[in-house]
Parts: sequence; structure tokens; C-alpha cells
Amino acid sequence: MKNLLLFSIVSLFTITSIFSQSQTCDCKTDLDFVVEKLQKMPSYKKQIKGDKKNLFENLYTTLSAKMEQPILVEDCYKMLLEQMSLINDAHASISMNDVYLTKEDLKDEDKLAMFRASNRFKNHPRTTRNLKELEKDLSKKPSNDLEGIYDYSIDEQKIGIYYAENKKDLIGVVLQSNLNQWEPGEIRFYATYTSGNKYDVYNYNATTRTPSLAKSFSFENGRIWSYKKVGNNYNNEFRDKSLPQLDFKQINNDTQYLYFGNFSNSKKEAHQQFLKDVENKMTATNIIVDLRSNSGGNKKFSDPFLKLLKNKNVYILTNCFTGSNGEQFTVKLKNLKNSKHLGQSTFGVISYGLNYGRSYDTPSGHFRILPTDMNFHKYFEYEGKGVSPEIHLDFDRDWIEQTLEIITKDNQ
Repeated sequence: MKNLLLFSIVSLFTITSIFSQSQTCDCKTDLDFVVEKLQKMPSYKKQIKGDKKNLFENLYTTLSAKMEQPILVEDCYKMLLEQMSLINDAHASISMNDVYLTKEDLKDEDKLAMFRASNRFKNHPRTTRNLKELEKDLSKKPSNDLEGIYDYSIDEQKIGIYYAENKKDLIGVVLQSNLNQWEPGEIRFYATYTSGNKYDVYNYNATTRTPSLAKSFSFENGRIWSYKKVGNNYNNEFRDKSLPQLDFKQINNDTQYLYFGNFSNSKKEAHQQFLKDVENKMTATNIIVDLRSNSGGNKKFSDPFLKLLKNKNVYILTNCFTGSNGEQFTVKLKNLKNSKHLGQSTFGVISYGLNYGRSYDTPSGHFRILPTDMNFHKYFEYEGKGVSPEIHLDFDRDWIEQTLEIITKDNQ
């Protein structure tokens, strides 16, 4: 069960106690507030029934018993996340409001020195491994091994990633750092295995050092989130960011290309104009629909293209950052008669959503919950897993070129 997998986080790094912070909060009041918000979510109503409801209530009772006295803020955060983890809803989140450093603080030597002298810095979670031996060992790992040495923002940090004791979860530790607020040996993240190649990542922000939980990240092609394996320079799962977010091209006489970077309400006019511009131009037999890194949005801007594509040979391209309505549109395209899905499995944040997008500070002020309010439960089989392609493309060659090769083969 995903909830049990997610909170092997607790076993990965035990409750931090006095070692990482001294500020406390009334966590029970915050827990009650969070549970009240969770119970209003469509995902709670769809999932938390029968045995799952008993589990949810029993966990609430267990956590409440640990909150009879004020507890440390980060410990409280982990417990709130644990309660929420029983609901498989990657759109919903709880974040911390506390910021321990700002970008401006990093320019102030006195503030930076004060932080480095604080208990928070001194007692931040650290690896128990010998750093020199760890780095030597990780440098020998094969290129296709998840363990190894990774770049964070290329020149900012070198991160060593290695398996936890259960040989499924992963730990990311700073090996080298050009960021003065970090030093070798400190933990950057804990990645908890969920399913397939997916992980939930408890990460400490590079600048603010505030923890957060990011769900459903793929670990593939030497990449998890912003961490990229040293020596793996292949990035063909991404489209050039400098290119238009809405794009139409004639590739050859038989093939045309559509790119959608998002279906956002904030780009309403651009989407409406794009539809008008291309609807009479889509004359080719084969259409490549590129949804790589599509961040989702409103089906009002995606679904009109289904009618235009229904009699075409459709080749759908997705990567692990294709999310939300981008994933729903992928499923709808796959249901067309002559379609083929290529590339990489999608994000897995598909079956619920944010209409009003209202977030709420908890009573203590330390945390903010963003509950979901839209119900797309019919896509639940893909939640936290993503939509898998029929053909996985190679990462070491251009994806459009590979798609054109497949189109040529299909038309022979």
C-alpha cells in the first residue's frame, strides 16, 4: 500500500527530536485542522472507506497520543504528512511556512555565520557513512545504477545517492557544495519508493533549507527531480525551453507536429487563437502531439483538438513531467482509433485537481495545506503511477527523429 511505503520515511530518518530544531507547536490543533480539510476532499471521500477509514481513524488516534505536549515543528510536519499519506492524491499538499534562510540572507556574512552556528545547522540530519569511502564507492557505480554521484544545478552541489537499509528507498547526501549554507555529509533528501520507478521525495530546499514533500517523481535516465547523474548528459526527454509553448509545424508532406506546453486558464486567449490558427491546417495523415512537460490546465483548451485528430494517425509524446490535464488528454488521445503513445510514463498527478486552489494556514501558522477540490477519480488507476507509453523511446537520441522513424515503419 502506498501509505505504508510513503512513511517508511519515518524509518529512514527517525523523528528528529531536539537535534534539528528547538521551536515547538501545538501539533494536535494543527492535526485536527488538517483532518477537517482532508475530509472535504473528493479524494478522501472516494478512497477513505471501510478498512481504509478504520486505518485513517486509528492513525489519527495514534498520532494524537504523541501530541499531548507541544512537539518540535519538523516532527509535527512529518506527522501531518503521515496522516495525509493515507490518501493517494498527488495534487494535495502540506507545506511548511518557516523559512530559515533567504537569498538575501546568503549575501549577509553575519546572518550566514549565525545560521551556521545554530542548532538547526549543527544538528541537521547527516549520513552515517564515511564520506570518502562513500564517494569512492559511488563513483564506481554503473551508469544505469540508481546509486551514484549526481549534480544539483550542475555547479552548485555534488550529491551522493545510495540505498537505505531496506534497499528500496534512497538517501541523497551532500558530497561537495559551492553553497555556503551546506556542507558535506548533510542530507539533501530522502526518496521513498512507491511503485514502478516512482518515489516520493522529502527534500530540504537548497536555499531556505525548509523541508517539503514532493510526490510521484520518476527516477529514470539518471534523473530524479533536479538531481542528474554525473556523466549522463542525455536530456532528449525534454523539448527545448526556448521554443514556443504552443507550436505547429509541417515536418513533411505526410506528418505535422503540435506542441502544447500547458492548457492553462491564464493563457486562454493564446489557446483560443492557436485553435483558430491550426484547425484548417491539420491536413497531414500523421500528427505528432507533443505533450512533454505539459503542466496541465483546462480541458476546454485541450479537448477541442480531439475532434480534429480523430481520423488521423496520432503519435503522442509524453515525459515524466507531463501532468494533470496533460495526462488526461493523453488518455483521451490513446482512446482514438489510430493512436500510439511514445516516450516516457507521465507524472501521475491526474485523478484530482485544483479549481479554486485555496490554501489554508494551520492554527500554529507553521504549515499550509492545499486541499484538492476537483474530482477526476475515473483516472485513479494512473494516480501516483502515470500513464505508460506503448513504446519507450531511447534517451540518447532525439525523440522527434525516433518518432519519425516509427511513423515511416508504420506506413511501410
